[in-house]
Amino acid sequence: MSLADYPFSREAAARVKEAGYSLEGILAEPNREPRLSRLVRRRAKERVLGAVRGEIPEERTHPLAELLSYPLARVMVSCLDDDLLARRYALAEAKLASRKMAREDLPGLILLARDLEVDPRTDQEGLRVPFSDYLKAAARMKSPGWKLVNRSLEAGWVAVTGSELARLLEERARDRVARGLPLKVSPDVCEKLRPDLAEVVEELRERRAEERVDLGEVTEGAFPPCIRGFLAAVANGANLAHTARFALTTFLLAVGMNVDEVVGVFGRSPDFDEEKTRYQVEHIAGKGGTAYKPPSCATMATYGNCPGMDGLCRWVSHPLSYYEKKVKRDRGG
Repeated sequence: MSLADYPFSREAAARVKEAGYSLEGILAEPNREPRLSRLVRRRAKERVLGAVRGEIPEERTHPLAELLSYPLARVMVSCLDDDLLARRYALAEAKLASRKMAREDLPGLILLARDLEVDPRTDQEGLRVPFSDYLKAAARMKSPGWKLVNRSLEAGWVAVTGSELARLLEERARDRVARGLPLKVSPDVCEKLRPDLAEVVEELRERRAEERVDLGEVTEGAFPPCIRGFLAAVANGANLAHTARFALTTFLLAVGMNVDEVVGVFGRSPDFDEEKTRYQVEHIAGKGGTAYKPPSCATMATYGNCPGMDGLCRWVSHPLSYYEKKVKRDRGG
């Protein structure tokens, strides 16, 4: 296992400390290794921009720059002090680690697991993790297959496969990255990073400036998997989480449904209160002066509301973009 692959690990942090580099040294001009400093700043910005865009690209050219760029990226995120960015960044780092974990052998995964405070055991019974570690890591998992009642549990140990262990470690990595954000960063440091931060701020602005899509008649068959899942849950009498309810409401309004129609969608929810629901939908629709836009795919994933991608999801970054492309495709456009 390469430490540079998992810069959030404790071993990686120790390696950075041993290397003797400081934040001030990386940002100072000139410094003892100007080329390394440029690489670190470039990669740190790439990490944060990748988080905004939904995916941090992999870097294989300079292991030390990879290690040093992680704490600098956390500083950049902290300078901007944006809750959504912080959540998106933690998710993106975890997803990057997940792609690398897919290439690890089982001993490597177990080594990483122990760094992330998961203590797996492998013996003649197979691979297992303590149920307390399992519960912490699987807390955000929405699929029924992850519920403890649906798992093999014996003497306090939960049976998992190697790929399931990697998925659990992805969640633990996400928690590790998010821990402590935002950091306390001096204004002087943020000022030195201002050119890089300006690019991130602009990217954030563009990503948030989602426009309403006007496609005429609503085509339910073109809804993305997340919206179809929300609708199915509501139809089955389930209560949606607040973030999922907001996403569903804003999406339905954006594709042309009126307030009455959206209120009717929630009619089978066990906690349905028509007066309260109407007030909330009207508020989201803009009755108070501000019409809210549906969250992007990255935001949906950040809140655990993405059920998994289908083929078209991979080509879009927003549920409305999915809808627009699907409608045009189905209409032969």
